[in-house]
Amino acid sequence: MNVLAIDSSAGISVAYVTSKGQHFEKSLDAHNLHGEMTVQMIHDVLVSAEVSPEDVTDIVIGVGPGPYTGLRVGIACATVFGFARNIPVHGICSLDAVGYDYGQPCVVVTNARRKELYWAQYSNGRVGEPQVALPHDLANAFPDAQFVGPGAALYPEVSGQVLVLSSASLAELFLSGKAQLVPVAPMYLRAPDATEPGKPKSVLL
Repeated sequence: MNVLAIDSSAGISVAYVTSKGQHFEKSLDAHNLHGEMTVQMIHDVLVSAEVSPEDVTDIVIGVGPGPYTGLRVGIACATVFGFARNIPVHGICSLDAVGYDYGQPCVVVTNARRKELYWAQYSNGRVGEPQVALPHDLANAFPDAQFVGPGAALYPEVSGQVLVLSSASLAELFLSGKAQLVPVAPMYLRAPDATEPGKPKSVLL
């Protein structure tokens, strides 16, 4: 298998990983450049690997949880690539990449903004579904847990080991056969900030 992996839940990360051990990855810690950079990074990674889109056999997409716009861009890129090449697109919870890298019981945390964290518990794989919580509530729920991930240095209540969220790890998890595949749809976990406008107020007396 030749896997193209994309994750846009915490910055942008694109990787090309093969079952023979080839590994190429490019990441950008940017939360407002998804529309401008994701496609370019896919191109750059394939060029670095000296392969063409026709060499890709599978696409892995991190579906979050994460911010509305970032997830939408990454999933759209993966879906369009898969449709154009007529190859399968596999959804994986983005937090699973960190849990896979850490390899021990832990709680993975990423920045959910609004003074909250996205989190999921891991012990030989993900336990339950990802959720969003305030730091002190999370600390009270898991007083003895090892907190890891991109959000592990944001709040003192849940400080731990900072680990980046790597698309290459998503690809490796998929290739291992141990991935918990999920629908290719964004995990928002809460309503987006943008809402449809309501009915205009009447100005007539």
